[in-house]
Amino acid sequence: MAGNYNPNAYETVAERLQRAHGDHEDLRIINRIVEIVRDEQNRPLQYIVESSVFYGETLVAVDVAEELVGSSFINKSNALENASTSATGRSLSLAGYMGTDPNTKKPVRPTQQDMEKSSRVETAIKNTPQAKTPEPKRIYTQQEKEKAVEVYTKIETETDFDKLKEAWTTNADVLDVVIDGITLRDHILNRRAALNG
Repeated sequence: MAGNYNPNAYETVAERLQRAHGDHEDLRIINRIVEIVRDEQNRPLQYIVESSVFYGETLVAVDVAEELVGSSFINKSNALENASTSATGRSLSLAGYMGTDPNTKKPVRPTQQDMEKSSRVETAIKNTPQAKTPEPKRIYTQQEKEKAVEVYTKIETETDFDKLKEAWTTNADVLDVVIDGITLRDHILNRRAALNG
């Protein structure tokens, strides 16, 4: 759980990468941007990065990671870099480079960066004042408001991360609609944090 996060219990991506390089001289990691979701002013909202691990010419593992711009202090300026680092750590774990739980001695997939991300989201939610209703960034049409309410209702009990990502990307135009004192954007982030545990 993010609330019990102990940074010393998890490897950093750099440590995982160093181990992999020590074992495989021909290790290659190729990261590519899968998608950049943008708002109406063409500003990036979300980065999705894919990381592929090769031993020589042999593809060993592929995984993805995403970051939401502005979801934390560091993500105001480094969301793409964070997504790339997370994707690298995730693909290396699929290639067999996982950490070890200090208590159970069992392999654990999350890296220190993964756990910090989860902890940041949880902390941000706890520290967000709920009493003040955010001001909408623009005036929305009745149709846009209804669309936002429909998405808001659908994700209240959503347990699939992919569905939450889809809700974010396909409804970027109404993320700032305020429903019950909270924007659709924050509602999705809160649901995501709840699933992270």
